[in-house]
Amino acid sequence: MNLTARLQPVAVRAWGVVQLLRPLNMVMFLVGVVVGGVLSAGAAAFTGVSATRLAMAAASAALIGGAANSLNDVFDVEVDRLNRPERPLPSGRLPVGVAWAVWGVGSGGGLVLAAVLSGAHLVMAGGAVVLLAAYSVWFKRLPLVGNAVVAGVVALALVYGGWAVGGAATTLPGAAFAFLTTLAREVAKDIDDVAGDAVVRSRTLPLVAGPGVAAWVVAGVVAVTALLTPVPYLMLDYAGLYLLTVLGADLLMLRALGLLLHDPAQNARGASELLKGAMLVGLAALALA
Repeated sequence: MNLTARLQPVAVRAWGVVQLLRPLNMVMFLVGVVVGGVLSAGAAAFTGVSATRLAMAAASAALIGGAANSLNDVFDVEVDRLNRPERPLPSGRLPVGVAWAVWGVGSGGGLVLAAVLSGAHLVMAGGAVVLLAAYSVWFKRLPLVGNAVVAGVVALALVYGGWAVGGAATTLPGAAFAFLTTLAREVAKDIDDVAGDAVVRSRTLPLVAGPGVAAWVVAGVVAVTALLTPVPYLMLDYAGLYLLTVLGADLLMLRALGLLLHDPAQNARGASELLKGAMLVGLAALALA
C-alpha cells in the first residue's frame, strides 16, 4: 500500500473533525469576543497585555463553541440522517466516540484558558459549557427555550471579550444585537429542520405552532432589531460610520425576512445564512464605531 492510500483515511477523519467543530460558527464566537474587546478598550485592546488576554479569551470561546457543536451532533445523529446526512456522524465517516472526545478536549481547553484569565471568566465559560450541553440534551427540543440559550451564549461572548481587557458595560449594545439576530436565526434554522425534528418528537416552535407562525416570530424579532440599530448613533454618540455600516446588516435582515415570509419551508436555510451575515456585519459596525 502506497503512502497516499495510507494517509487517505487519516485525512478523511481529520476533515470530519473539522466539520464537527464547524469553523464558521467558531469564527462567530471569536469575532464576538474581539468585538467585545474593541467596544471595551478600543484600539488598546490590541496592544500589550490586553492583546494577549483578548487572544486567550477569543481562543477559549472558540474552543467551547466548537466543542458544543460536536456534542450537538452526537445527540442529533438520528435527526441529521434526514436533515444533514452528509455530516460526519450520520454519514459514518466518524464514530460517535470521536465526537465525544472532541467535546471533552475542546471544552477542557476553553476552561483552562478561562481559568488563566480570571475567576469571572472561568464562571462564564463554565456556565456556557453547561448551558450548551443542556441545550444539546434537552433545551433544543423545547419551543424558543433552546433558541434563547444559544442566543444568550453568543451574546455572552461580547461580555467575555470586554471583561478580558477592561469592563463589560460598553459591550451591552453589541450583546443585545447579537442576542436578537441569533435568536431570529435559530428559529429560522428550526423551520429548516422540521422534517428531522418531527421524527425525534422535538417540540420546536415550527412543530408546535407551525412554520408560518415561526416565520412571523422571526419577523417580529427582526423588526425590533432593525428599529433598535439607530439607537447607539442617536443616544450613545456612535460615529456616523456605524450608522452607514449597520444599514448593511438591516438590509440583510430584511432580505432574510422577505424570503422567509414568502415561503418558510423552502427559504428557511437561505434566510438563516443571511441572518448570520447580518450579525457579522452588525458586529463589524459596532467595532468600527
